[in-house]
Amino acid sequence: MPITPTRVQMTHLRRPPALESLTMNVIDYTTGAYFRVDAGHGTLVGGEAYDDLSEAVNPNGYGLNADHSTIERYWRRANLRFPDFANAISRGGYGALYDMTPDGNPILDRSAVVDGLYWAVGFSGHGFKLSPVVGRMVAEFVTQGDTIDHPIREFRASRYAEGRPLVAQHPYQGRRHQ
Repeated sequence: MPITPTRVQMTHLRRPPALESLTMNVIDYTTGAYFRVDAGHGTLVGGEAYDDLSEAVNPNGYGLNADHSTIERYWRRANLRFPDFANAISRGGYGALYDMTPDGNPILDRSAVVDGLYWAVGFSGHGFKLSPVVGRMVAEFVTQGDTIDHPIREFRASRYAEGRPLVAQHPYQGRRHQ
């Protein structure tokens, strides 16, 4: 299974008063950063999972805190999009694991070896937001052998060996920003 445990990092900034009206999640395709509103006037700032700040790691031992250099870089990215973040107070950051596939998309398939075993793996950080539709797709796949509304075949495990990885219509473009 082509899944790599990958450490990603995020910084936590206290939103300055000028940005208190920022109440939605933002993906900034220019800087490759995302912003997610958090409790207590906080904003979580991170980058795409293929960011140069991500690293393949042993899942049994990886840094749980964000590196200081990463906190600084994400703070700069936040400031590029929202200049008022220059006055934000850093609350540190943390590291977490993503189960990365080569194309950043999940594998939804059945095992060719073990009868009755189905996979829904490799969400690359998108599992929570995709879970409602994936749950429905996998349920249909298991009970009916296919899906009704969504093309599950595109997410087959063999797509990598076939040279047919999924390509995002609007990928992050921020790899050149520091």
